Amino acid sequence: MDEPYIVASWPCVPVEIVRAAGLRPTFAQGLGDPTPIADSCLEPNIFPSRLRHLVEAARAGLLRGASRIVIARTSDADYKCFLYLREFVRTEAGSAIPPVVLFDLLQSHSEDVRAYDVARTYALVEELGSASGRMPSDDDLRHEIARTNRARAAARRLTELRRIAPRVAGTEVFPLLAAFWEMEPDQYVTLADEAAREIAARSPLTGPRVLLTGAPVDDSALHQAIESAGAVVVAEVGPWGSGAPGEDVRCDDDPVAALADKYRTDVIGPRTPVDAVRRWTGRLLDEVDAVVVSLPLDDAVFGWDYPVLREVLVARRIPHVCLRGSPHESPPPADHARLDAMVAAASQLQETSRG
Repeated sequence: MDEPYIVASWPCVPVEIVRAAGLRPTFAQGLGDPTPIADSCLEPNIFPSRLRHLVEAARAGLLRGASRIVIARTSDADYKCFLYLREFVRTEAGSAIPPVVLFDLLQSHSEDVRAYDVARTYALVEELGSASGRMPSDDDLRHEIARTNRARAAARRLTELRRIAPRVAGTEVFPLLAAFWEMEPDQYVTLADEAAREIAARSPLTGPRVLLTGAPVDDSALHQAIESAGAVVVAEVGPWGSGAPGEDVRCDDDPVAALADKYRTDVIGPRTPVDAVRRWTGRLLDEVDAVVVSLPLDDAVFGWDYPVLREVLVARRIPHVCLRGSPHESPPPADHARLDAMVAAASQLQETSRG
Protein backbone atom coordinates (compact mmCIF):
# COMPACT_ATOMS: atom_id res chain seq x y z
CA MET A 1 0.00 0.00 0.00
CA ASP A 2 1.16 3.53 -0.75
CA GLU A 3 -0.60 4.97 2.31
CA PRO A 4 1.99 5.96 4.94
CA TYR A 5 1.86 3.77 8.00
CA ILE A 6 3.48 3.01 11.33
CA VAL A 7 4.09 -0.33 13.04
CA ALA A 8 3.38 -0.43 16.78
CA SER A 9 4.26 -3.20 19.21
CA TRP A 10 1.03 -3.12 21.28
CA PRO A 11 -2.37 -1.43 20.98
CA CYS A 12 -1.75 1.11 23.72
CA VAL A 13 -0.47 3.47 21.04
CA PRO A 14 -3.49 5.75 20.45
CA VAL A 15 -4.86 5.06 16.98
CA GLU A 16 -6.58 8.45 17.09
CA ILE A 17 -3.20 10.21 17.10
CA VAL A 18 -1.82 7.98 14.36
CA ARG A 19 -4.75 8.71 12.05
CA ALA A 20 -4.85 12.42 12.90
CA ALA A 21 -1.24 12.58 11.72
CA GLY A 22 -2.27 11.10 8.37
CA LEU A 23 -0.81 7.65 9.07
CA ARG A 24 -2.30 4.17 9.11
CA PRO A 25 -1.82 2.09 12.28
CA THR A 26 -0.60 -1.50 12.06
CA PHE A 27 0.27 -3.66 15.06
CA ALA A 28 2.77 -6.42 15.63
CA GLN A 29 1.09 -9.78 16.12
CA GLY A 30 2.34 -13.27 16.80
CA LEU A 31 2.36 -16.03 14.22
CA GLY A 32 3.22 -19.69 14.10
CA ASP A 33 5.82 -19.12 11.38
CA PRO A 34 9.55 -19.53 12.12
CA THR A 35 11.71 -16.44 12.75
CA PRO A 36 15.26 -17.50 11.83
CA ILE A 37 16.67 -13.97 11.46
CA ALA A 38 15.28 -12.82 14.81
CA ASP A 39 16.31 -16.06 16.51
CA SER A 40 19.91 -15.46 15.46
CA CYS A 41 20.10 -12.27 17.54
CA LEU A 42 17.44 -12.56 20.28
CA GLU A 43 17.64 -14.73 23.39
CA PRO A 44 15.18 -17.66 23.41
CA ASN A 45 12.04 -17.73 25.61
CA ILE A 46 12.26 -14.02 26.45
CA PHE A 47 10.62 -12.25 23.52
CA PRO A 48 6.98 -13.14 22.80
CA SER A 49 6.00 -14.13 19.29
CA ARG A 50 4.76 -10.66 18.31
CA LEU A 51 8.18 -9.12 19.08
CA ARG A 52 10.17 -11.89 17.40
CA HIS A 53 8.07 -11.43 14.26
CA LEU A 54 8.47 -7.66 14.48
CA VAL A 55 12.27 -8.01 14.60
CA GLU A 56 12.15 -10.63 11.84
CA ALA A 57 10.22 -8.31 9.55
CA ALA A 58 12.43 -5.32 10.40
CA ARG A 59 15.71 -7.17 9.84
CA ALA A 60 14.40 -8.69 6.60
CA GLY A 61 13.61 -5.22 5.24
CA LEU A 62 9.86 -5.85 5.15
CA LEU A 63 9.14 -2.68 7.14
CA ARG A 64 11.26 -0.43 4.96
CA GLY A 65 8.17 1.57 3.96
CA ALA A 66 6.98 2.29 7.49
CA SER A 67 7.24 5.88 8.69
CA ARG A 68 8.08 4.76 12.24
CA ILE A 69 8.27 1.69 14.43
CA VAL A 70 6.67 2.62 17.75
CA ILE A 71 7.58 0.40 20.69
CA ALA A 72 5.18 0.76 23.59
CA ARG A 73 7.07 0.09 26.81
CA THR A 74 4.57 -2.48 28.03
CA SER A 75 7.11 -4.99 29.39
CA ASP A 76 10.81 -5.62 29.85
CA ALA A 77 10.78 -7.60 26.62
CA ASP A 78 9.32 -4.65 24.72
CA TYR A 79 11.97 -2.30 26.07
CA LYS A 80 14.73 -4.77 25.20
CA CYS A 81 13.25 -5.04 21.72
CA PHE A 82 13.44 -1.25 21.42
CA LEU A 83 17.12 -1.30 22.41
CA TYR A 84 17.89 -4.08 19.94
CA LEU A 85 16.16 -2.25 17.09
CA ARG A 86 17.94 1.00 17.91
CA GLU A 87 21.25 -0.84 17.86
CA PHE A 88 20.40 -2.40 14.50
CA VAL A 89 19.57 1.08 13.17
CA ARG A 90 22.92 2.35 14.48
CA THR A 91 24.81 -0.34 12.57
CA GLU A 92 24.73 -1.41 8.97
CA ALA A 93 22.46 -4.29 10.00
CA GLY A 94 19.64 -1.79 10.35
CA SER A 95 19.98 0.11 7.10
CA ALA A 96 16.50 -1.03 6.02
CA ILE A 97 14.85 -0.35 9.38
CA PRO A 98 12.75 2.83 9.75
CA PRO A 99 13.25 5.14 12.75
CA VAL A 100 12.34 3.46 16.05
CA VAL A 101 10.70 5.43 18.88
CA LEU A 102 9.66 4.52 22.41
CA PHE A 103 6.21 5.35 23.75
CA ASP A 104 6.65 5.10 27.51
CA LEU A 105 3.05 5.11 28.71
CA LEU A 106 2.83 4.10 32.38
CA GLN A 107 -0.33 2.44 33.68
CA SER A 108 -1.15 3.87 37.07
CA HIS A 109 -3.79 6.09 38.67
CA SER A 110 -1.20 8.33 40.36
CA GLU A 111 -1.45 12.02 39.46
CA ASP A 112 2.33 12.20 39.06
CA VAL A 113 2.17 9.35 36.58
CA ARG A 114 -0.73 11.01 34.78
CA ALA A 115 1.33 14.16 34.19
CA TYR A 116 4.19 12.04 32.84
CA ASP A 117 1.85 10.10 30.54
CA VAL A 118 0.29 13.27 29.16
CA ALA A 119 3.78 14.60 28.39
CA ARG A 120 4.75 11.34 26.66
CA THR A 121 1.55 11.45 24.62
CA TYR A 122 2.27 15.01 23.52
CA ALA A 123 5.73 13.82 22.47
CA LEU A 124 4.12 11.07 20.40
CA VAL A 125 1.94 13.65 18.63
CA GLU A 126 5.07 15.65 17.78
CA GLU A 127 6.94 12.54 16.61
CA LEU A 128 4.20 11.24 14.33
CA GLY A 129 3.42 14.72 13.01
CA SER A 130 7.08 15.09 12.12
CA ALA A 131 7.09 11.66 10.46
CA SER A 132 4.13 12.45 8.22
CA GLY A 133 4.62 16.18 7.75
CA ARG A 134 1.10 16.72 9.08
CA MET A 135 1.01 18.02 12.65
CA PRO A 136 -2.41 17.20 14.16
CA SER A 137 -4.42 20.07 15.59
CA ASP A 138 -6.74 19.71 18.57
CA ASP A 139 -9.68 19.70 16.15
CA ASP A 140 -8.04 16.91 14.12
CA LEU A 141 -7.68 14.86 17.29
CA ARG A 142 -11.26 15.53 18.41
CA HIS A 143 -12.49 14.43 14.98
CA GLU A 144 -10.58 11.15 15.21
CA ILE A 145 -11.71 10.61 18.79
CA ALA A 146 -15.34 10.98 17.72
CA ARG A 147 -14.90 8.58 14.78
CA THR A 148 -13.10 6.01 16.89
CA ASN A 149 -15.68 6.25 19.67
CA ARG A 150 -18.33 5.31 17.10
CA ALA A 151 -16.22 2.30 16.15
CA ARG A 152 -15.85 1.40 19.83
CA ALA A 153 -19.64 1.46 20.19
CA ALA A 154 -20.00 -0.82 17.17
CA ALA A 155 -17.49 -3.26 18.65
CA ARG A 156 -19.35 -3.24 21.97
CA ARG A 157 -22.54 -4.16 20.13
CA LEU A 158 -20.74 -7.25 18.88
CA THR A 159 -19.46 -8.18 22.35
CA GLU A 160 -22.99 -7.95 23.77
CA LEU A 161 -24.02 -10.75 21.42
CA ARG A 162 -21.54 -13.04 23.20
CA ARG A 163 -22.90 -12.50 26.70
CA ILE A 164 -25.27 -14.72 28.73
CA ALA A 165 -26.80 -16.60 25.75
CA PRO A 166 -24.06 -16.27 23.08
CA ARG A 167 -25.14 -16.13 19.46
CA VAL A 168 -21.71 -16.24 17.87
CA ALA A 169 -18.63 -18.43 18.32
CA GLY A 170 -15.38 -16.84 19.40
CA THR A 171 -13.63 -18.22 16.32
CA GLU A 172 -15.95 -16.15 14.14
CA VAL A 173 -16.20 -12.94 16.13
CA PHE A 174 -12.62 -12.57 17.41
CA PRO A 175 -11.23 -11.38 14.03
CA LEU A 176 -14.12 -8.89 13.78
CA LEU A 177 -13.19 -7.39 17.14
CA ALA A 178 -9.44 -7.42 16.49
CA ALA A 179 -10.03 -5.50 13.25
CA PHE A 180 -11.06 -2.50 15.37
CA TRP A 181 -7.40 -1.51 15.77
CA GLU A 182 -6.41 -1.32 12.13
CA MET A 183 -9.59 -0.79 10.09
CA GLU A 184 -10.65 2.73 9.16
CA PRO A 185 -13.32 3.67 11.76
CA ASP A 186 -16.22 4.56 9.47
CA GLN A 187 -15.74 1.36 7.48
CA TYR A 188 -15.51 -0.61 10.71
CA VAL A 189 -18.85 0.77 11.96
CA THR A 190 -20.56 -0.24 8.70
CA LEU A 191 -19.16 -3.78 8.67
CA ALA A 192 -19.51 -4.41 12.42
CA ASP A 193 -23.13 -3.24 12.47
CA GLU A 194 -23.92 -5.39 9.44
CA ALA A 195 -22.40 -8.40 11.22
CA ALA A 196 -24.23 -7.58 14.46
CA ARG A 197 -27.61 -7.45 12.70
CA GLU A 198 -27.01 -10.85 11.09
CA ILE A 199 -25.75 -12.44 14.32
CA ALA A 200 -28.61 -11.04 16.43
CA ALA A 201 -31.11 -13.01 14.31
CA ARG A 202 -29.47 -16.33 15.19
CA SER A 203 -30.51 -18.76 17.91
CA PRO A 204 -28.31 -18.96 21.02
CA LEU A 205 -25.44 -21.44 20.88
CA THR A 206 -25.24 -24.41 23.18
CA GLY A 207 -22.19 -25.62 25.05
CA PRO A 208 -20.25 -24.30 28.04
CA ARG A 209 -19.26 -20.64 27.91
CA VAL A 210 -15.49 -20.18 28.19
CA LEU A 211 -13.36 -17.21 29.24
CA LEU A 212 -9.90 -17.16 27.62
CA THR A 213 -7.40 -15.43 29.88
CA GLY A 214 -3.69 -15.42 30.80
CA ALA A 215 -1.32 -13.87 28.27
CA PRO A 216 -3.56 -12.02 25.78
CA VAL A 217 -4.00 -13.86 22.49
CA ASP A 218 -3.91 -12.00 19.19
CA ASP A 219 -5.32 -14.66 16.85
CA SER A 220 -8.05 -17.29 17.00
CA ALA A 221 -6.02 -20.54 17.03
CA LEU A 222 -6.90 -21.27 20.68
CA HIS A 223 -10.53 -20.36 20.04
CA GLN A 224 -10.63 -23.04 17.36
CA ALA A 225 -9.14 -25.66 19.69
CA ILE A 226 -11.52 -24.81 22.55
CA GLU A 227 -14.61 -24.70 20.36
CA SER A 228 -13.70 -27.95 18.61
CA ALA A 229 -14.27 -29.56 22.03
CA GLY A 230 -17.86 -28.28 22.10
CA ALA A 231 -17.52 -25.06 24.10
CA VAL A 232 -18.10 -21.42 23.12
CA VAL A 233 -15.45 -18.76 23.83
CA VAL A 234 -17.45 -15.75 25.01
CA ALA A 235 -14.69 -13.38 26.21
CA GLU A 236 -10.94 -12.80 26.21
CA VAL A 237 -8.83 -10.85 28.68
CA GLY A 238 -6.71 -8.60 26.51
CA PRO A 239 -6.91 -5.83 23.92
CA TRP A 240 -7.68 -7.86 20.82
CA GLY A 241 -11.04 -9.54 21.45
CA SER A 242 -13.76 -8.54 23.87
CA GLY A 243 -11.37 -6.02 25.44
CA ALA A 244 -10.75 -4.21 22.15
CA PRO A 245 -13.27 -1.37 22.36
CA GLY A 246 -13.19 -0.56 26.07
CA GLU A 247 -14.87 2.67 27.12
CA ASP A 248 -15.15 5.78 24.95
CA VAL A 249 -12.48 8.46 25.10
CA ARG A 250 -13.98 11.27 27.18
CA CYS A 251 -12.69 14.43 25.57
CA ASP A 252 -13.14 17.81 27.24
CA ASP A 253 -10.67 20.65 26.78
CA ASP A 254 -7.47 18.72 26.04
CA PRO A 255 -7.78 15.82 23.56
CA VAL A 256 -4.18 14.69 24.12
CA ALA A 257 -4.70 14.39 27.88
CA ALA A 258 -7.99 12.57 27.24
CA LEU A 259 -6.19 10.02 25.07
CA ALA A 260 -3.44 9.58 27.64
CA ASP A 261 -6.06 8.90 30.31
CA LYS A 262 -7.88 6.38 28.14
CA TYR A 263 -4.88 4.33 27.05
CA ARG A 264 -3.13 4.26 30.42
CA THR A 265 -6.16 2.83 32.24
CA ASP A 266 -8.32 0.99 29.72
CA VAL A 267 -6.03 -1.17 27.56
CA ILE A 268 -4.96 -4.45 29.17
CA GLY A 269 -1.31 -5.31 28.72
CA PRO A 270 1.76 -6.52 30.60
CA ARG A 271 1.98 -3.28 32.61
CA THR A 272 -1.67 -3.15 33.62
CA PRO A 273 -1.87 -3.23 37.45
CA VAL A 274 -2.78 -6.74 38.54
CA ASP A 275 -5.74 -5.50 40.59
CA ALA A 276 -7.29 -4.03 37.46
CA VAL A 277 -6.90 -7.30 35.56
CA ARG A 278 -8.40 -9.22 38.48
CA ARG A 279 -11.40 -6.89 38.58
CA TRP A 280 -11.93 -7.26 34.84
CA THR A 281 -11.66 -11.05 35.09
CA GLY A 282 -13.84 -11.24 38.18
CA ARG A 283 -16.71 -9.45 36.44
CA LEU A 284 -16.71 -12.12 33.74
CA LEU A 285 -16.66 -15.18 35.99
CA ASP A 286 -20.38 -14.86 36.78
CA GLU A 287 -21.14 -15.30 33.08
CA VAL A 288 -18.91 -18.26 32.15
CA ASP A 289 -18.87 -21.99 32.83
CA ALA A 290 -15.15 -22.67 32.34
CA VAL A 291 -11.83 -20.86 31.95
CA VAL A 292 -8.78 -21.48 29.75
CA VAL A 293 -5.54 -19.83 30.87
CA SER A 294 -2.89 -19.41 28.16
CA LEU A 295 0.62 -19.07 29.59
CA PRO A 296 3.16 -19.78 26.81
CA LEU A 297 6.80 -20.31 27.68
CA ASP A 298 7.70 -16.77 26.57
CA ASP A 299 5.26 -15.23 29.10
CA ALA A 300 7.08 -13.47 31.94
CA VAL A 301 4.16 -11.42 33.33
CA PHE A 302 0.71 -12.95 33.40
CA GLY A 303 1.75 -16.26 34.95
CA TRP A 304 2.52 -14.54 38.24
CA ASP A 305 -1.19 -14.09 38.86
CA TYR A 306 -2.17 -17.64 37.93
CA PRO A 307 -1.97 -19.06 41.51
CA VAL A 308 -4.46 -16.45 42.76
CA LEU A 309 -6.77 -17.06 39.80
CA ARG A 310 -6.54 -20.83 40.32
CA GLU A 311 -7.63 -20.44 43.96
CA VAL A 312 -10.63 -18.37 42.89
CA LEU A 313 -11.64 -20.91 40.24
CA VAL A 314 -11.31 -23.85 42.63
CA ALA A 315 -13.33 -22.04 45.30
CA ARG A 316 -16.08 -21.28 42.78
CA ARG A 317 -15.94 -24.78 41.27
CA ILE A 318 -15.28 -23.41 37.79
CA PRO A 319 -13.43 -25.97 35.64
CA HIS A 320 -10.28 -24.65 34.04
CA VAL A 321 -7.22 -25.66 32.03
CA CYS A 322 -3.81 -23.96 31.90
CA LEU A 323 -2.04 -24.31 28.54
CA ARG A 324 1.70 -23.71 28.19
CA GLY A 325 2.05 -24.17 24.43
CA SER A 326 2.16 -21.53 21.73
CA PRO A 327 -1.23 -19.84 21.31
CA HIS A 328 -0.52 -19.58 17.58
CA GLU A 329 -0.41 -23.34 17.02
CA SER A 330 -2.88 -26.16 17.52
CA PRO A 331 -2.43 -27.64 21.01
CA PRO A 332 -0.82 -31.09 21.22
CA PRO A 333 -3.05 -34.16 21.74
CA ALA A 334 -2.53 -34.12 25.53
CA ASP A 335 -3.86 -30.55 25.74
CA HIS A 336 -6.79 -31.41 23.50
CA ALA A 337 -7.64 -34.22 25.93
CA ARG A 338 -7.49 -31.77 28.84
CA LEU A 339 -9.80 -29.38 26.98
CA ASP A 340 -12.23 -32.23 26.32
CA ALA A 341 -12.24 -33.10 30.02
CA MET A 342 -12.80 -29.47 31.02
CA VAL A 343 -15.72 -29.10 28.63
CA ALA A 344 -17.27 -32.36 29.89
CA ALA A 345 -16.98 -31.16 33.50
CA ALA A 346 -18.45 -27.77 32.65
CA SER A 347 -21.32 -29.42 30.76
CA GLN A 348 -22.10 -31.61 33.77
CA LEU A 349 -22.16 -28.57 36.05
CA GLN A 350 -24.46 -26.79 33.58
CA GLU A 351 -26.92 -29.70 33.64
CA THR A 352 -26.83 -29.85 37.45
CA SER A 353 -27.42 -26.11 37.85
CA ARG A 354 -30.38 -26.24 35.46
CA GLY A 355 -31.96 -29.03 37.50
